[in-house]
Amino acid sequence: MGLLDRSRFDEMSSALGKDQFAMLIELLPASYQEERAKILKAIEDKDHETFHRAAHTIKGMAGNMAAEDLAEYARSLETYDGAFDEEVHASIAELDRLNEQTVAAMHAALRG
Repeated sequence: MGLLDRSRFDEMSSALGKDQFAMLIELLPASYQEERAKILKAIEDKDHETFHRAAHTIKGMAGNMAAEDLAEYARSLETYDGAFDEEVHASIAELDRLNEQTVAAMHAALRG
């Protein structure tokens, strides 16, 4: 695995056109933050169903954009059934890190 499935990413970029694909990439941070807010609220409310649904949405967004590692990590959160404690907050921090790295990798791939 890796941040991006480059062959799939390049294929999508070619099919949509670089400009159109770049616009989709620009939408990712806001969409991610919206789902992240749902996750944090679910943690606060101890609502596993909403937590899983938001993680599922992130997994789908990432998968659709050829973001392998982010999709895989979100998949692990989609089935998380542990306590909403420090461990889950550390997982969200890792998800944030992967999201930032993925968006940067997408921008770099489009440039290069």
